[in-house]
Amino acid sequence: MGDEVKFVGLINIPPHIADRMHEIDWTGGMLNLSYFLGLVSKHDANDLAPALRPMTRKEQLEVVWKLSPPDRLIELQLTPGKLDHWVDIAGSLIECGKDYNPSGSVSAVDVFYAIPLRGSKSDWLNNQLKPWSGFSRGEPSYTDVPGQHYTLMDFDHVPQFQKIFRGRLEARGL
Repeated sequence: MGDEVKFVGLINIPPHIADRMHEIDWTGGMLNLSYFLGLVSKHDANDLAPALRPMTRKEQLEVVWKLSPPDRLIELQLTPGKLDHWVDIAGSLIECGKDYNPSGSVSAVDVFYAIPLRGSKSDWLNNQLKPWSGFSRGEPSYTDVPGQHYTLMDFDHVPQFQKIFRGRLEARGL
């Protein structure tokens, strides 16, 4: 207690996520992860859930597996078992988020934001991300980064993100 936190970088996540995490069931989490990994399209991730929910987990994974581009499966070195394990890990993170309630404050926060999953970027920034200011004793920084929520760390965007991130670290004297 009492140590100075020199940098808090928040990457495209709002402070209050518990309600959203309670909305995500196993099927939704599996489809979100599958979209994030490039196994299914955004359309499929949004539309498949009702048809998949009555199925067993194994059956749901088989549907996603059959829809997945073979080259992408090879690139990720995925097997059905590994995909199931990844879904379990993602589910554990969702479970952690269900009880997440930020508290306290730091000298300043740096929020990096990309195109959100839903809605406009300005709405995402102003209504979901700006509440981080309540946890920052100083002026928070909000930095627009390239990409979408699920692509801001992919090969196309990570070099630019790294430069932006390093710039914020340097601006904070680190």
